[in-house]
Amino acid sequence: MSAHAPVPGADTDSAPDSAPDSDFGSGSGWRRLSPLTVWAWALGLGAVAVPGSAAGTVLVRLGGGSWLWVALIVLGAAAGTALPTAVAALRWSRTRYRISGRRLEIRTGVAAVSYRSVPRERIRSVDVAVPLWMRPLGLCALSIGTAEQAGSGGAQIRLSAVRRDEGERLRARLLLRDPADPAQAPAGSAGDGRSGAGTARELVRLRPVWLGYAPVSAAAPALGAAAVGAAFNVLSLAGRDRADAAVAAVYGQVLDRPLLLLPGVAAALLVGAAAAAAVQAEAWWGYRVDREPDGTLRLQRGLVTTTSLSLEERRLRGVELRRALPQRWFGAARVRAVATGLAAEGGRGDPVPRNALSPDLPHRRALALSAAVVGESESPAAAPLRSHPRAALRRRVVRALAGTAVAAAAGAGLAPAAQWALAQTPAGMRALAEADTATALAAGASAGALAVGPPLAGWAVSAYRGLGHTVLPGYLVTRTGAFVRTTVALRREGIIGWRISRSPFQRRAGLATVTATTAAGPGRFSVPDVALGTGLRLADASVPGLLGRFLVRPAAERFTGVGAAGSGRGAVSAGPPNGR
Repeated sequence: MSAHAPVPGADTDSAPDSAPDSDFGSGSGWRRLSPLTVWAWALGLGAVAVPGSAAGTVLVRLGGGSWLWVALIVLGAAAGTALPTAVAALRWSRTRYRISGRRLEIRTGVAAVSYRSVPRERIRSVDVAVPLWMRPLGLCALSIGTAEQAGSGGAQIRLSAVRRDEGERLRARLLLRDPADPAQAPAGSAGDGRSGAGTARELVRLRPVWLGYAPVSAAAPALGAAAVGAAFNVLSLAGRDRADAAVAAVYGQVLDRPLLLLPGVAAALLVGAAAAAAVQAEAWWGYRVDREPDGTLRLQRGLVTTTSLSLEERRLRGVELRRALPQRWFGAARVRAVATGLAAEGGRGDPVPRNALSPDLPHRRALALSAAVVGESESPAAAPLRSHPRAALRRRVVRALAGTAVAAAAGAGLAPAAQWALAQTPAGMRALAEADTATALAAGASAGALAVGPPLAGWAVSAYRGLGHTVLPGYLVTRTGAFVRTTVALRREGIIGWRISRSPFQRRAGLATVTATTAAGPGRFSVPDVALGTGLRLADASVPGLLGRFLVRPAAERFTGVGAAGSGRGAVSAGPPNGR
């Protein structure tokens, strides 16, 4: 055993906080990644290189290639496996980490050595991922989310391969602050009665029937289109000329028999639906959410790559309920967390955002989960919301009309080109191609308006109906969106400021956009196109004292103390602080 090797069972948390050692990896309590990391790299690369080189050898020989090309393919596969494995071995030998009393320290680097020290109190989340190729070796990968600023090394720290038991130990120790400190006692701990004594409480578990929502998700059409593109790429392997000829033949058949489009589109949608169901099953198989005794929410999911996300409840600032249009048709919804230090984007190759707390599930279950996550008996996202003034609807209708006019103008401008294209089609469509210029322009404008007008009109109405807001004890609730309707219940204690913005068109309509700024999630949540007076009252009621000194209230209201979130248009206006 080397002088710097970890002592089995040693508790590195007792290592003192200290300045960086001048010698790499010296000092007490430093640990290495698992030596099986190198084997994991070799297995992962070999799993790709061996079948790839075998397939390449077969294709070369079938194509009449010489054995020299076969040898080059095999040597290339061997080099592509050996060189990255050697780099991984060198990186493993140069990587150390330790958890001291209040800091997580990591040293790594081959050519340039880097040292990073992060206060444990700035660690926001810990992901434990177990890819399929790591399972035989009993390894896992850790992604540690921090609140570090840009330029300090990024908000993510990765320990690429540690033993499974070591990964669980690190997850528990990194999220455990100081249980003896009441100020750091997390919500949901045994002390507040919301969790069992020393046992995790299950909040939700996957029911396989929920995977049935996947085919109606917004991703299904995109995956169907991707399948068509993939089929063309596979066809191109037999030669680009043959692929182009096949596409031209299909195009000709569709021109002769336009009804063939219907089964073709249906087939693409079916393929997309099947792909969406497969993606959903891979991402969410084994899904469950537990409230841990140490005050963390733990989400586990994944079929090929199992992922475990631990989120401190005291970092939670609210929940978000998302419902795309197909999900609303079928009564489904998704739940996301609004938390500090939790990015919305997924990890490497993970299609699921890191703040996602559920797959598509019934709306009723989504509300129950959102209530359980924030520790309420009823979900604040289910509260009735105040509608926005009719001026907000007029703004969206005007935008729809403007879009329709642009589409009509574009259709008229493209009419000559369309006339020329129609002239190349079979005789049955040449009557339109031979029409005079004025008729062609009118037809093009009408086609553009008809193609864009009805969807934009539907968008205008849906976007207006999606607007809403209210203030609850402890929460500010906002709802926006036309195609994807998002309801955010933001804890009022997490609001750190307000931004009131008014475009010239909003000023003319007496509207404003009121934005709450917070350290969680995307950093701000807006209430768009709300009446100015209502918006200012909303901000004042959400965080009393933050905006009140900038507001000028009517004398009658000051006398009677009229409610905080009234609907009077312009009843409250922004002004300079008192006495200024």
